[in-house]
Amino acid sequence: MAVSLPLWLHNFPRLFRDQPAPQKEIVCAPALTQLVVDLACSEDIRLSLEQALNRLQSYIGFYLQAQVYLIGMPTPQRDQLLHAASIAPPIGLAGQLRYQLTEHCISDANELRYKLPGTALSVHALQLRFDEQSPAGWMVLCFKDSLPDSEQINRVSGPVAEALSGGLSSWYRQQSRINAAISSEKAAHAAELHDSMAQILGYMRIKASRLADQCKRRSEPELAAISEDLCHQAQCAYRQTRELIACSRLSIEQGQLVEAISQAISEFEQRSAIVFELDNRVGAQLITEDDSQAIFIIREALNNIVRHAHASHARVQLLPLSDSSIRIRIEDNGKGICAEQARQDSFGMKIMQERAQRIHASLFILPRPQGGTRIDLVIADTPR
Repeated sequence: MAVSLPLWLHNFPRLFRDQPAPQKEIVCAPALTQLVVDLACSEDIRLSLEQALNRLQSYIGFYLQAQVYLIGMPTPQRDQLLHAASIAPPIGLAGQLRYQLTEHCISDANELRYKLPGTALSVHALQLRFDEQSPAGWMVLCFKDSLPDSEQINRVSGPVAEALSGGLSSWYRQQSRINAAISSEKAAHAAELHDSMAQILGYMRIKASRLADQCKRRSEPELAAISEDLCHQAQCAYRQTRELIACSRLSIEQGQLVEAISQAISEFEQRSAIVFELDNRVGAQLITEDDSQAIFIIREALNNIVRHAHASHARVQLLPLSDSSIRIRIEDNGKGICAEQARQDSFGMKIMQERAQRIHASLFILPRPQGGTRIDLVIADTPR
């Protein structure tokens, strides 16, 4: 699908027609103002930054003969290196820049100039501050030869860095307001569930249990069967409602999925006699299109193991695949999936499939060869 270029991209000078005189304004103010607006209103900040870089590379390259990169941006992968499609960064450049800008940048300097070790590149980096609580991002200019005068570089790149910082700051504040509103709505939803459905179902669960006991004592086989079924369904509905309340209260920040999985495993292990194992082969950070959907799927799978599997051991594996996707495998050594259980859990499994579709993942629920059940959630690699 073709994406229309933001308005600000059309406001830059026609770079290859006229060489501007030194005293002329390098970037026109309306172009930078529109850049701020486009970033602030962006629905996909990574895409917007890439579109900006495609034009900025021509602009910076014409005036300074440098390659421009962005690093530390508020994208799903904050440490990724963003660049224009027209350039190919040297192998290992992203790691070297990350090291230099994070490990060596102890001071609060807004500008860094240095020779990149082991390369012929010289770097001039400008700090982009868009949130006081988060590490700063950087606009990095890489020169093949020696660095030009700092004043010359800042005359060209300084206004652009200010526009990027302004647009990103506005976008970040807007996203914070949206996330706060979502969290507030989820908290209100959890409170409503707790004050209404959970209490009613808790009452029904107690009454249904007493009814089942009375039917057994009075030797009413038909009524006993019906009452036992009512008791079972009331208990299931109560547990599911409590799980919905827990999910509604759940708040997960981007990049915290592995930690959330570990916490979920600890929670369900405490609620049962099952021994849970976490086999993490992807490292400390795992990012999906929507981490909240992924953790809901995992929690539902763990909940089903505790409720239905009659297992003694369960394992969660985080496995990298050859095509850069990630497989989250959840398996147990329980009784496996039977037709009766599938009917009881059909609604929960349908929701799991729907959540997987929302993040463009594939969900497979299969018998485990050694006995038990295996659930595979395959998540495509987050675009870089």
